[in-house]
Amino acid sequence: MIGGNENDCMKMVLQQTRMWAKKCLNVGNGKRVAGTGSLCSVFLKCKQTVVALKELTLYLKQDMPDNATKRTSTVAFISLWTFATVIVAGVMFIGGEIAPTPWTQITVRGTKCVESPVNGWYFSEGKHSCLNDFDSTGIKTTSHADNIYYTFQVPQVKGSSVSGFSRWQWRLYGVLRLRLLLNDGHLSRHSNSLVLKSRLGYISDDDPYNPTLIDTNYQKRKLYCSFIEKHKFDGETYNCSPQVVFVLYSLYHDRYLINMMIPHHRDDTNEWINRNFGRVKDAYISFFSQAGWYTVMLVSLQTIFLPILAVVLWRFRKCVSDLERPPTHLECVLALLAVAITIMNCPLEFVALIVNYPWLIVVNDIRHNFFYASFMTFFLYLTDKHLKPGVSCPHAKEAINMSIRIGNLAILIVDIIEHIVIILHPLAVTFESMHFSMSMLFFSMLGCYLTCITVRTCSALTAIIKKGLVHEEETRCQEMVVLIITWICFFMTAADFIIKRLHDGMWMWDYRLGELEIKNTGGYQLGVYCMWNVFTCVLLVVYTPLRKPPQPQGSLEMARVVGVPLQTRQSPSFVDLRVTTL
Repeated sequence: MIGGNENDCMKMVLQQTRMWAKKCLNVGNGKRVAGTGSLCSVFLKCKQTVVALKELTLYLKQDMPDNATKRTSTVAFISLWTFATVIVAGVMFIGGEIAPTPWTQITVRGTKCVESPVNGWYFSEGKHSCLNDFDSTGIKTTSHADNIYYTFQVPQVKGSSVSGFSRWQWRLYGVLRLRLLLNDGHLSRHSNSLVLKSRLGYISDDDPYNPTLIDTNYQKRKLYCSFIEKHKFDGETYNCSPQVVFVLYSLYHDRYLINMMIPHHRDDTNEWINRNFGRVKDAYISFFSQAGWYTVMLVSLQTIFLPILAVVLWRFRKCVSDLERPPTHLECVLALLAVAITIMNCPLEFVALIVNYPWLIVVNDIRHNFFYASFMTFFLYLTDKHLKPGVSCPHAKEAINMSIRIGNLAILIVDIIEHIVIILHPLAVTFESMHFSMSMLFFSMLGCYLTCITVRTCSALTAIIKKGLVHEEETRCQEMVVLIITWICFFMTAADFIIKRLHDGMWMWDYRLGELEIKNTGGYQLGVYCMWNVFTCVLLVVYTPLRKPPQPQGSLEMARVVGVPLQTRQSPSFVDLRVTTL
């Protein structure tokens, strides 16, 4: 059976019942026993006491709250986990073949334009396109003049087999990369501050030369430019650190257009800017979007696991509610974990295929943080039920619970604020420094929790081994396997969390971490998502209590027996003994 000191509790209950029975028998023989009084009125007959003892033993064996795994045979237990491992490995392999990376990228060189705009926009392709080679115009002016625009159109029409973005791609990031003009082998004047005047719109097939404006804004960026230490990306070198220009959380339209200028004068504040920046030789924007096949695989997993997990959770709840005892803490947190993963499995991504719905990223923030908190809480209670209360640190569980709540709430607040600001203003100033600092803080908190939960897991495994002959060897092995598998799943989840955070920040952390490119992680991330579902399903099956067999005709009357556990505490390893007076 999983956890608890069932035999110790049973011995204690039976010992106390026998003690009161002995006193009552002495009273029935005419002997006066101090402290008995009216409590012995129900034990005046020896036969009733013997029947009560037998039925009490049967009751305890049937209704101890933590004997789910004992009812799972070794063959079924091994088969369940083997089948789960095969499914996760298969999803990882298939995901790695179909969607090896969750992101795709296109780098577009900016086209310099000096002509009059068409409907207020500059185009790099079509009959209204600008000249591709600025030097061929013979115009001698610096590349940061107020009359020069850089235009970027994505996806490009010429030489491209892509007709446009797919709505399965969800998100789009635009990252600016600059090459500065060299003067006698050195960089021209440069500063750490750059102000851009940017416009973002989308192009429709019906009217390709009349884009619809999404946002326009002045953007201030901090650059780190150097001629010696160049920034490398995708086999190319650049002089300045990459800067996020825009972020879209819904690719509802096929094509997008960006017009960008590095002005000398700012119209809204009437101040001079970019005075010491120097000359720009070329401007590039790398467009990162989520891979369509990765999204298809993820939504397929959600659609498959949603009904399966819902049915298993319903069966688990029904079996627990049929018991005459209240659910234990472990059963409650396991049900909470199943509810969290069920909510994550709801394929709300189909909404983004029908309407322009950028707020889905906020919903995903809430769903993921709810799942992380539920998983960490479940793991905490799983290790705690094998440890004796107050042996190592009496307030450890409360402190870890508080850290889980605070950490997940901090992550949720930071992500929601950042995403809401970007949804409302795709060209707004991005929080590069705060993003990096908060991510490092989250990684540190995660490392502390991993260390703590690893120590508790080792202590729980030691406690299981020391149980000796009190528990069956088969049951102890199953307990250890569940703990070890949960620990492995949690470490894989932590690695998945770190990879996702690095994916979101690797384009803006170049100046801090150097060349940082994370590739070929699509199969791993899909496998981790599958692992969450399979792991939860197996736990629900293993921990589902069986229905209590029919009681014999001489059923136990609980109000008549002294020492019967009238209230079972939520802790699965402790039975609260209450002595009642009639």
